[in-house]
Amino acid sequence: MLTTMTYRMPNFTLEQKLYLLQKIHSVVDAVQDFRKDTNTTVYRNAVWAELAQVFNEAFPNRPPSSVGSLKTLWKRLKVELFAFSLQVQREVMTLVPNLISNMEDMDGDVSYVSVTNSSPGAGT
Repeated sequence: MLTTMTYRMPNFTLEQKLYLLQKIHSVVDAVQDFRKDTNTTVYRNAVWAELAQVFNEAFPNRPPSSVGSLKTLWKRLKVELFAFSLQVQREVMTLVPNLISNMEDMDGDVSYVSVTNSSPGAGT
């Protein structure tokens, strides 16, 4: 029985991921345009083909990446970035109560005093 081994592409390096993000930044509106009309689809496919060509030229020692593999990488990066932003958001929210209580503990907080005493007729 003959078995054929499938070739697995090497993982994308951090440099390659950052490069793709940099290149997508300038065309993100086209890449993220999910309208189904023919003109949009043709343009979006052309943008992805150009991204793949530029990406493969930038990394000639890596086996060429297909448009599909770059699209998959882009989807994964978006998910990772979204998860990271949620984590940062949660961490900030846990810090906010501490920041507020520390500000209230400060003596002579001029900005707090000036805001609370800035009503018309205050001090008259």
